[in-house]
Amino acid sequence: MDLVTGATGFIGSQLVPHLVEQGRQVRILVRSRQKAEAVFGPLCAALEVAEGDLGDEASLARAAAGVDRVYHLASRINFQGSLRRMRAINVEGTRRLLDACAAAGVKRVVHMSSIAAGGPAVKDENGRYRARTEEDEAAPLPDAYGITKLEQERLALSYQERGLEVVVVRPSAVFGPGDPDGMNTLIWMVKNGRLPFYLGSGQAVVNLVFVRDVVRGTVAAMERGRPGEVYHLVGPNLTQEQLFGLLAQVSGGRSPRWAMPVPVLMGAARLATIGARLTFRRRSLVHPHEIRNWTAPWIMSDDKARRELGLVPTDTAAAFRETLQWLQAYKARQAEASRTGN
Repeated sequence: MDLVTGATGFIGSQLVPHLVEQGRQVRILVRSRQKAEAVFGPLCAALEVAEGDLGDEASLARAAAGVDRVYHLASRINFQGSLRRMRAINVEGTRRLLDACAAAGVKRVVHMSSIAAGGPAVKDENGRYRARTEEDEAAPLPDAYGITKLEQERLALSYQERGLEVVVVRPSAVFGPGDPDGMNTLIWMVKNGRLPFYLGSGQAVVNLVFVRDVVRGTVAAMERGRPGEVYHLVGPNLTQEQLFGLLAQVSGGRSPRWAMPVPVLMGAARLATIGARLTFRRRSLVHPHEIRNWTAPWIMSDDKARRELGLVPTDTAAAFRETLQWLQAYKARQAEASRTGN
């Protein structure tokens, strides 16, 4: 029996059908059965649905009972969140889950972290950036998300002392069919020629990974990953010019024409944040942490995942085409629903 947390999220909603297709018995931890039925539809009949959350120890004990393997995907992604609130969910919620796993005799856990936990590229002795590997000392950016993701994965790995086999995977920014938001928003903006400028330099390196590669890599980590190890699940390292140029070519859209300097972006983000506080809004339109994350050099090595998990990334252009097809169909459904009032 496999337990999946975060099952109704972007990655989880694609991992669960994959596991079912492999013949696995799957239990999902969800806040409500209604949400599970909305996401999985008829597939729900093939799943065990455990209602609960990471803050409810009793529900976690029930969810972990009789389980051999756990995919822990549940996490909060928020670059504007406070450290205290992010720790309560990402770290303490994980602690409660792993306590339940240890008590229930779970054998193996794949914990989904993020490249944010390790941090951006590493500078060599000559001051030049090189690709970060899993063995480099972690140096997350100073935001609550990166900090708590690192704390979360270190906590997860510590449970090996209590008999759990733990493997950590770190995906980069995920795109692909199934998510109308996130990185797919940028893909749609380029298709429609609505991304006016590069965020910082057009030569800044970004790393995106196709959702199906994350699913394949996560399952491979469960089946073949070495306990106590961390694996990057990443795509190619592309400059913004390369990334958006390829997107424009594939979509028939338009890549940005000019670059907005980082100091200008940071100044605008600080003003937006001050404005949000003055008007008592919980979120700012944009936050300095978000600008810092986008403009950092996310140069990542996937050598270890290729070597040990056999993971070869999907061709980026093909992945963009499939994503665009899904987005077009999704937008058409939304337009029809709006037109008919359904």
